[in-house]
Amino acid sequence: LFFLMIRRPPRSTLFPYTTLFRSLQDYNEAIRLKPDYAESINNRGNTRRARGDLEGALQDYTDAIRLNPDFANAFNNRGVTRRDKGDVEGALQDINEAIRLNPNQGEVFNNRGNARRDKGDLEGALQDYNEAIRLKPDYANAFNNRSVARRATGDVEGAMQDYKAALRLGYKPRN
Repeated sequence: LFFLMIRRPPRSTLFPYTTLFRSLQDYNEAIRLKPDYAESINNRGNTRRARGDLEGALQDYTDAIRLNPDFANAFNNRGVTRRDKGDVEGALQDINEAIRLNPNQGEVFNNRGNARRDKGDLEGALQDYNEAIRLKPDYANAFNNRSVARRATGDVEGAMQDYKAALRLGYKPRN
């Protein structure tokens, strides 16, 4: 069972597709062998989300939470997926629970900042990005997201500083 979760994908030009396809097969097999292992169900949800199957991902995250109600990562992942679907309130509920369960993950504060920004709560978003950066000072995405929020509040100079920091830390703008 263990090898199913750590198998390295082959190098090929089809790397993203083949990796996701094989990951999904591997997680299905792992879940078949041990259906009560929340980590495998959560990880299958991540694979489904990456493939664009948001409904399947939501179901997996919900199942993982049902098996382990203290699984902060599953709450965070479900929150991010709810945000992807436009359910910002549901996203905030799940991400708040993830923070309650594990308040030491910069990524989770960054995700809540994104949901707050979507909702128009720029001050709350800035607080979350600040906390994400405090917890993980090399987190390029948090610097970029704080840059966007600062720009939206009119703090152009602060936005430029954050954007430069994000680039310095390896942030890659999407084209």
